[in-house]
Amino acid sequence: MATAWLTCKINCCTKVFLTPKRDVGQITIHDNAFINRMIVVTWPLFSLFLLSQPWLSNWANNTWYDYSSDYRVYKADGSVEGDYNRTGMCDTEAKYMHCTDGQNFTKLALKYRGKAVGCGCGQGVLGEGLCPMTSYGYTLSDFVSTEPAIAAMLGLGFFPLLGTWKNTMLINRLAKPSWFFERVHNWSMLVFQIAYVLWGIASDCIFPTAHAVLTVAFLGGFLFHWVITALICIACMGIANIESVVTTYVACTASGIITLGAIPRVFLTLNDAIGYNIFPNWNRGIGSYAFWAAEAGGLSLTFGAYPILLIAVYFFPEYSDLNNDGEVGDGEKQLFALFPNIEEAIDNEVEGNE
Repeated sequence: MATAWLTCKINCCTKVFLTPKRDVGQITIHDNAFINRMIVVTWPLFSLFLLSQPWLSNWANNTWYDYSSDYRVYKADGSVEGDYNRTGMCDTEAKYMHCTDGQNFTKLALKYRGKAVGCGCGQGVLGEGLCPMTSYGYTLSDFVSTEPAIAAMLGLGFFPLLGTWKNTMLINRLAKPSWFFERVHNWSMLVFQIAYVLWGIASDCIFPTAHAVLTVAFLGGFLFHWVITALICIACMGIANIESVVTTYVACTASGIITLGAIPRVFLTLNDAIGYNIFPNWNRGIGSYAFWAAEAGGLSLTFGAYPILLIAVYFFPEYSDLNNDGEVGDGEKQLFALFPNIEEAIDNEVEGNE
């Protein structure tokens, strides 16, 4: 009796949780569509975080620079000894903080915080934003030199990067590049990923040299990866293909933005190399934001290449036929689908239960 009851329960659970006859291709398409929706949702949040850093840094740090949680300590007998707090998130004396754009940090701190303190290395919600701390102006690296900021950047960038890996594998499958360029396509993404992780670990205020090298490595690797993607798509499907257009546009625009934003740094580096101040110091006024704006804009574009593709194909579904074979196959559905046919999925579910 007990065995029969248990068997009945198992069969009932199987019918509730499992549909063995479901089409695996449809499951894959729907799973990929879910990931694609997460990519489209998180990319604007990632870009918004990057592009709002100067404002967000000042607002958060000026508001909570003296915040500290209470820390409870217990005696040996288990009773409460007391609740203690610390000096605040930002407790570096203003005399140790130096604005690189000529402003007086102490005056800025007193004006906006009412106290002569700054957010030193690793302190604050984001890195110090009252004035630039790097010789050539504000940088994205300065702003994400704190734990909350780097966690937000890496976390919000997870799904867009997952989309780039997904795009890489499916482009290889649909376009069928040569063995050599398939390896280049995959390894360029891997080089970027490794450099990006190490860049996040090597904070610019703790490991400045390593951070600077890794910045060039991960930006260069990612741009090179999208150039290879564009070339593979052009070779297979022509320049008019949606993937070719978007990736070419992203690679060229991001490269141009990052190159222009690097000018203030290049000028100062050349002055140091020559030993004479031939070139101007643009780290003044709005020029102080040039390098940061180039980093934030370039990363927003490169991380957005795949989400832009998804959005473009959603509004213009005729571009889903990536390899121009006259039909939209499972591979293309896995690549571009955002909202697959729900009625078709339900019909398959019913058929699977019969």
